Amino acid sequence: SASSPPAGGGGVGSGGGGGGRWPKLDSRVKAEPPDQLQGDGGGDSMLPTVFDGGDCGGGTGAGSLQREDLRDLQLVPGHARRPIWVLPSGRIIFETFHPRVAEVTDFLMVVAEPVSRPEVIHEYQLTILSLSAAVSTGIDIEQVIKVLLLLSKNVVEDAFLQFIRSKGQTIGKTKLILRNNRHYLEAENIELLRRLCAHPDIAQSVVRQDVLGPDGRLDVQRLREGAQSGADQSDEVPSLEIHSNRVEEVKAAAHRQNLPLLQEYDYRQDRSDRNPVLHAHVRPEISVRAHQLAAMSKVFAVDGVAKSGIIVLPCGAGKTLTGISTCCRIGRRSLILTSTAVAVDQWRRQFLQFTTIAPEDIYMLTADSKRPIEDCERRACVLISTYSMLGFTGKRSGDAEILLSQIQQLEWGIMVVDEVQVMPAKTFRTVATTVKAHCSLGLTATLVREDNLVHDLHWLIGPKLYEASWQQLQDDGFLARVRCVEVWCEMSKAFFAEYLRSMGGKEGHLRRALWTCNPNKLIACEYLIRFHEQRGDKTIVFSDNIFLLEDFAKRLGRYYISGKVEMRERMQILSNFQNSSTCNTIFLSKVGDNAIDIPNASVIVQISSHYGSRRQEAQRLGRILRPKPKAFDATSKFNAFFYTLVSRDTQEMYYASRRQQFLVEQGYNYHILRDESVSRMDDKSFHYSSEDAQLRLLKQVLESVRRGETVEAEEDEVPLYDPTAAPGRPATAAAAPSTSGAAPMAGGAAASSRGSGGVVEEKFSLASLSGGLDGSYAVTSKDTKRKFEDTF
Repeated sequence: SASSPPAGGGGVGSGGGGGGRWPKLDSRVKAEPPDQLQGDGGGDSMLPTVFDGGDCGGGTGAGSLQREDLRDLQLVPGHARRPIWVLPSGRIIFETFHPRVAEVTDFLMVVAEPVSRPEVIHEYQLTILSLSAAVSTGIDIEQVIKVLLLLSKNVVEDAFLQFIRSKGQTIGKTKLILRNNRHYLEAENIELLRRLCAHPDIAQSVVRQDVLGPDGRLDVQRLREGAQSGADQSDEVPSLEIHSNRVEEVKAAAHRQNLPLLQEYDYRQDRSDRNPVLHAHVRPEISVRAHQLAAMSKVFAVDGVAKSGIIVLPCGAGKTLTGISTCCRIGRRSLILTSTAVAVDQWRRQFLQFTTIAPEDIYMLTADSKRPIEDCERRACVLISTYSMLGFTGKRSGDAEILLSQIQQLEWGIMVVDEVQVMPAKTFRTVATTVKAHCSLGLTATLVREDNLVHDLHWLIGPKLYEASWQQLQDDGFLARVRCVEVWCEMSKAFFAEYLRSMGGKEGHLRRALWTCNPNKLIACEYLIRFHEQRGDKTIVFSDNIFLLEDFAKRLGRYYISGKVEMRERMQILSNFQNSSTCNTIFLSKVGDNAIDIPNASVIVQISSHYGSRRQEAQRLGRILRPKPKAFDATSKFNAFFYTLVSRDTQEMYYASRRQQFLVEQGYNYHILRDESVSRMDDKSFHYSSEDAQLRLLKQVLESVRRGETVEAEEDEVPLYDPTAAPGRPATAAAAPSTSGAAPMAGGAAASSRGSGGVVEEKFSLASLSGGLDGSYAVTSKDTKRKFEDTF
């Protein structure tokens, strides 16, 4: 088993700005002679595959891993004392049982991106973007190479080291600056500026087209002559102004050239009247945790300068406080973007709770709040809105038009993008470039999307600055200890017969509805609800199937929230769930996946989900990650439970394996439990235990599929509240059925890549399709039945 970190070693990223403690490693690790470390190198080796191609660093995650032939790797003398393997592709394998695990983790978090971090062996990926983020904090490329050689068990290829050196000469040396409400390109030397202008998208975006020659080459002398400064700039590289409405194209083009543009804000030196000071400070009684300080140290790696980028913290680890603290430190106008109106209200309340800001300095742009900014030119403020409101292109009310115009005309010190994985959606991505902000900070718990558009965030927002370890935060007590359980439920005879009849056709929605509404799955769900309510736990039941969500909740007499429940009632239901001892279970559709804070929830039961979405699985787990005051019982180390119910012998088994990949990479494992292995599951008091009830349910399911009532939406992202959706009549909780039809969800993210073009054919191994490469399971034998509580 893994060794514990040394005393005082902290955790992942526990060092301060500029890389924490890791530079000390070169004096604490015994160094072998350079010739022994280098080996013969293999000078004719191919360049690392991760750096090939036009993008800045390639993908991460299980879906993008490539097989490598590692039989020719050579070990260095003293390899047993070293903790990492450095592969030719830039992949780094880290043995976390090394005595100096904390220092090595700090170093890897600075120069590479984490891919998979289970208990013992961690994987990282060295990319151009990760190197760029390291260089921008003042770290020298030669220092990175030196520490890699000191820590590596194997001989690192010369071609790989030379490639890092060559990229180190260009990365971190180009910037996009906002000055006087205009955008400028800056570079450390004139050759880099010429390389940028050589791209046609950037050349078309230059304001002064006269500085570009007929061949597109930048005329530096003419550019210097037009510089608006009386000083002698003969030795300086002048700035190049670009059109602000083409910022997105410029950043994407630079990204494709492997010259990512840094966006930094020297807020200490900004004394312009355009950027008044925000009078807000974090209250002295508020304690900022170590991992939050570590994340902020990456933003402010250079004192007085704020870097743009993305911070990845698990749900419940304090992303909101991290964003608020960053806004207060910069002390300028702050724009907060989030996915739902509920989250807007949560951000407003926490700004008032955590800081000294005056309530009148907080503005909200939602369907119910459109107050224009008063004295906007001379007084700083905080404005909180949703992606849907800023990305909406239709007709608006008068107040909304005024407020939107103010947002677009003002300079913002920082734009905080909550749930940043939503940003690449087609309807939202323009928000990142239409708002004129000096720096952007993305916050998320799950930097994954099934359409791979998440990689666009590297140039829409910035590189990943910090990512905390879920398991480390759990061990430190900042997250609940969650037991993940996958319950395999046998299909009932009638449902399975109908499922088999539909296999030959294109009735995908019917098959999905059948495995979702499997009566044995509903019996297991009802059993879990009873079991945890008796213990006083707060339980959330998730179902993407709207027919089942409403019907099952009404039968059990529980509240439910779906897309057609209006905002006021949603807030009332959530308030009752958090504060009332008589409301211990609520049913949520996918509108509850993101940006909803229910700190006292300790149990999740997932009946249905959105196919193989890894993001949705992790987001739903995040609803119960808030630290809990007590363990589940005196003999258990777990104080929260995540159940996902799966119908056996159906396609749902494959989707369940796919969904779990992200959490498995974070160190979680799934305990497999068969429904027939638990005693008392055959209780006849369950609503769907009789055959007549199951046949009636089957008839209702078939009718609901024909009416198209089974799914709420097919988008990858669905907002909890969408101001552009037609308001449905309020559902009067579970006891009184709603009579309105489902309101159309007009916002959300763009549809996944399935509907954006032609069919894409990919090759997969049978092992990957079966989940054999990424699963982490503990299977419970079905030979003997046992009490449910004895399973844990």
